[in-house]
Amino acid sequence: MSSARSPRTRARDLDRSEVCGLLDTAYADGQLDAEEHRSRTGAATAAKTLGELRELVEDLQLEKPMPELRERAPQRPVRRRSRVVGAVAVLVLLGAGFGIGRLTSQAPSPVGPDGTPVAAGGPAAAPIVIGPTALHTPAGLRKLIDGVRTELGTTLVADLTVYPDYASIDMPVPDAPARAQSYHYKGGFDGPSSAGHRDPDDPLVDLAAIDVDKILGLLAGAAESLNVENPTVHYMIVRDIGTGPEVAIYATNNDTGQSGYLEAKPDGTVIGVHAHEPG
Repeated sequence: MSSARSPRTRARDLDRSEVCGLLDTAYADGQLDAEEHRSRTGAATAAKTLGELRELVEDLQLEKPMPELRERAPQRPVRRRSRVVGAVAVLVLLGAGFGIGRLTSQAPSPVGPDGTPVAAGGPAAAPIVIGPTALHTPAGLRKLIDGVRTELGTTLVADLTVYPDYASIDMPVPDAPARAQSYHYKGGFDGPSSAGHRDPDDPLVDLAAIDVDKILGLLAGAAESLNVENPTVHYMIVRDIGTGPEVAIYATNNDTGQSGYLEAKPDGTVIGVHAHEPG
């Protein structure tokens, strides 16, 4: 995050990913317990500003100090889509083909020690771990979407962030669309916790519209599509930023600084690519 930014500057998805990585490290080395990690990670994925993100890590011991944020009025960046043309389209198609081939060559990951499905828990249930990479497999992602439908009563959400082994779901509070709530999912649902206020006119996305196989094909081939070698972080966000529902797929190598993301419609049609450009 740039030191020239204000705490009120709108956070990017890459900023949220960076802070989630710091929280994972703090959890791994004992600075946070499981509940603190869950709560802060959910807050990070829902954070709107750099100031909100900084508050989540300012009491932690970090390998590198966070940049200072200046109190000044932020300039709102204009978001532009990069259309897929020419060589970029070829790159994405190759990556998607590689990813789909990888997915179809793998047997579905088991969701329980005896090979039988594990029933999704309710909002007050303790999380049930279903495997370290379960949510980035067709069986795992479908189980998550089915769980949202069954346990939360709808497939319409404000956004869904899916990491390999856990997910965060933001959605309006029933009968109170100006308030948001978050659920944490790791085989079962934990929550809800308050995610603050939201614009009731902000669009929702329907998770039932996701073509699971095509989206996971793009995810599995993201390293090739985005020119990111050996990504250490990969995740996707299902959202609607006012231009229609989309799935944004991210790949980052925290060791080399390589990072990129692509955007696709829920049916798997790629609509934007932001690949890593060497040097």
